[in-house]
Amino acid sequence: MECDHCRKANLRHQKKLYHYTESGLPGIYLKNVMWSECPACHAREVTLPGAGQLHRCIAWGIVTKSSMLSGEEIVFLRKMLRKNQKQMAELLGLSQVVLNRWETGARQGHATANDSKIRMIYLTMQQDEYTGRINQETWELLHRLFGKISRESAPVTMRIDPAVCSPEEIVSVEIERLLHEQQVVAAHP
Repeated sequence: MECDHCRKANLRHQKKLYHYTESGLPGIYLKNVMWSECPACHAREVTLPGAGQLHRCIAWGIVTKSSMLSGEEIVFLRKMLRKNQKQMAELLGLSQVVLNRWETGARQGHATANDSKIRMIYLTMQQDEYTGRINQETWELLHRLFGKISRESAPVTMRIDPAVCSPEEIVSVEIERLLHEQQVVAAHP
């Protein structure tokens, strides 16, 4: 198949790890997706089954991670909520200028309370197969997660297979991971 961009070469089709920079996040890699790259101009095309589901899965990974949100992650969550900066700043009770500085990295870091507030706003406003099923036990789990947030800001790196991006599996894996952490802490106080 000829490249649509340069018309100089045939696309190379591949099914291997794909660095999903289109999400706006630097650390997202997709497993088991078919994608093509032009050897001449390096243009890429990817076929994504259920991009909306994939983005909800990425958002869930972001809100449940144990380190502070990065600027890119704040932007991603805001866009998932379909809010502009002014609307999101109002929800957070701060100025648009401050939110812009967090999102662009012009202001390094934000308070843990604001980090938790961004996550909670996402979880309470987003109604999807991940957030819609949060029951009291899951809220308690998220509270424990938020209590463990480190002061450093580290972007999340995830390898996601869109074919198995179900809310039940993601929540189940997260609960098992946290239960394992509690068992390790209990065994070594």
